[in-house]
Amino acid sequence: MSRPQQITVLGATGSIGLSTLDVIARHPERYQVFALSGFTRFNELRALCVRHAPRFAVVPEASAARGLQDDLHAAGLTTRVLVGEEGLCQVAADPEVDAVMAAIVGAAGGG
Repeated sequence: MSRPQQITVLGATGSIGLSTLDVIARHPERYQVFALSGFTRFNELRALCVRHAPRFAVVPEASAARGLQDDLHAAGLTTRVLVGEEGLCQVAADPEVDAVMAAIVGAAGGG
């Protein structure tokens, strides 16, 4: 059997991101969360990281990254928290990623 597809979900805390994560959770033999990003709903992003244990999480600011990294470490996760547009580009372009769900709206989606 082949390895599960590695999926990056940008905008994980919105409705499209949450729907994508629901599909991934229902098909663990086919899909695995590689990375998640969230722009403002950090408590929801934290909960999603605990549930899906991604390799990476991305937030827009360093202050949010520090808090999230501390929380995830305390929860026993090895998820690495990245910051900003550079972090988004890294998790979208990583050679291990098979697909990216870009569910980021408005200016945050890059224009």
